Amino acid sequence: MFRNLIDKIKSLTDDGREPFDPATLDDPVALRTDWSPLKGGGANFCTRKLVQVSPLRYEFRAAAGAICFYLIFFGLGAAALVFSISQIISSGKIIAPEILIPGGVGLVFAIIGGLMLYFGTLPVVFDKQHNCFWRGRIPDDELIYATANEQLMPFQEIHAIQLIKEYIRSKNSSYHSYEMNLISRDGVRTNVVDHGNLDKIQEDAQTLAEFLEVPIWNGI
Repeated sequence: MFRNLIDKIKSLTDDGREPFDPATLDDPVALRTDWSPLKGGGANFCTRKLVQVSPLRYEFRAAAGAICFYLIFFGLGAAALVFSISQIISSGKIIAPEILIPGGVGLVFAIIGGLMLYFGTLPVVFDKQHNCFWRGRIPDDELIYATANEQLMPFQEIHAIQLIKEYIRSKNSSYHSYEMNLISRDGVRTNVVDHGNLDKIQEDAQTLAEFLEVPIWNGI
């Protein structure tokens, strides 16, 4: 009983340590900024790698391990779906639990895997030619009129890079996922990446802080 109580108290403060105090940054914008996870959930491995495309451009691209995970998820679902369809064709039975259940599960897995692959490989770009950060496939002509929002932030609006963590606990495992966000001059947050490799996300934050000439707020 007491053990469960201790675990519950620890879960309220992430991993049992004192929560980060933004007042230590001596920046009024930090006090107006939310320090809870912007993007719920996460991963226990590195899903994105930072690549320097040119002296004026960095991109976060999907890591090979993440792409393999998405493809395996999609492939297993597609295989189950194809198997069910072949069984329907060969048996002539459409309404049969032994066919419909695997097919339904396969369809769900294929859809989830396809969505993970699509969103997990969307561009995440820092470009000095356009003086802008953006997520997704945004036409160049729209970047000219860009204002800060959850998908895009002009460089002149970027005040700092925020690093925070989220303790994720499930029935079978628990881990930390680390989140990198851009902070605007008004305290608006825009998510950049969210994954489980602490050393990598800190290294990437340092690279981008030098590229953007802004400070890192390390709440980890």
